[in-house]
Amino acid sequence: MKKIIGLGIAVAVIIALVTTGTWAFFSDTEESTDNTFTAGTIDLEVNTENPWTSAAVTTELDDVKPCEVRWVEITLKNVGENPMDVWKMIRDVTCAENGIIEPEQAWYTANPGLSPKNDIDTVIIYDLEIDAVMEIEETEDLMINPDIADYYIYLGTLAKDATMVVRQSYHMAGDTGNWAQSDTMTFTIEFFAQQTVGNAPSPTPELSGHVKP
Repeated sequence: MKKIIGLGIAVAVIIALVTTGTWAFFSDTEESTDNTFTAGTIDLEVNTENPWTSAAVTTELDDVKPCEVRWVEITLKNVGENPMDVWKMIRDVTCAENGIIEPEQAWYTANPGLSPKNDIDTVIIYDLEIDAVMEIEETEDLMINPDIADYYIYLGTLAKDATMVVRQSYHMAGDTGNWAQSDTMTFTIEFFAQQTVGNAPSPTPELSGHVKP
């Protein structure tokens, strides 16, 4: 009986050693250190300025008269690390009477019942050319207001380090009367750049017929 008990204890000890003992396994560990996550850049340069601070059209649009066409040329460059979609918008349009001179007063006298007009944005026809290709033709008769202002116009895609020449014209309609003499229009030109996988800007709408494909 003692032998059986002793044998049982020995078996229990062996099992305990088997279940609790330390076992070695072949292994290999590899590590990659100094990993860095870097966000990409979307950065647009306008007329060699970044940020763009200069007025683009002040002198070009002085002393405009009916039937005159004034062209303004702006060069865009992608100085970021990624291709970008680019839009243009004219916004914050404000017109001012700027005083009623004698020919203007004579026009009002000849057109009784009309209050002073200062909305020259409604008689300025807008054209747009991108890299020597017409995007908006004069024959479309699109006025700053109500057709162009506050709409994004899709200009195209700019690759890294690429440039785009944007030429726009402001053409006072030939039938503009003396009511417009000396009146002024101020506005903001905005260029919006976005990574190419993005959708159109929102919630500001794109101009019909001139949208991102």
